[in-house]
Amino acid sequence: MNTFDPPRLAQVFYVSRSLATPAQVENILQGARRQNLQRGVTGSLLFTGGHFAQVLEGTAPALAETMAVITADRRHEGLKRLIEGDLAQRRFEGWSMAFAEAPGADDLIEQLLTLPGVPTERAERLLGLMFKTPASA
Repeated sequence: MNTFDPPRLAQVFYVSRSLATPAQVENILQGARRQNLQRGVTGSLLFTGGHFAQVLEGTAPALAETMAVITADRRHEGLKRLIEGDLAQRRFEGWSMAFAEAPGADDLIEQLLTLPGVPTERAERLLGLMFKTPASA
């Protein structure tokens, strides 16, 4: 790699079951925004009331550090990574953490958690639908 090449971008898209109260979701969001700014991570968090779906973008080391914190967080369980790998360009440039709520999506996310394998194409389509436009900064 040339020393002038920018670091490669990567992404992680995961779903999990929420154990958080509404106040804790707000704390999660505020903490994520602070930490993501420091790490150069962008993304969006979707909360359904019973589940989370989140897409994160950044360098591989920044995402590994972020996912280690997320994986250890006891405010959710059953984390399942649906997409993980290189990314050509950011979808959420300028958003340290966008946020949206989708109270009717619990069944869909639960299906994703319980299916033995989710094809990458299906996860990509879902990612596009769920995170079409960030709802709030």
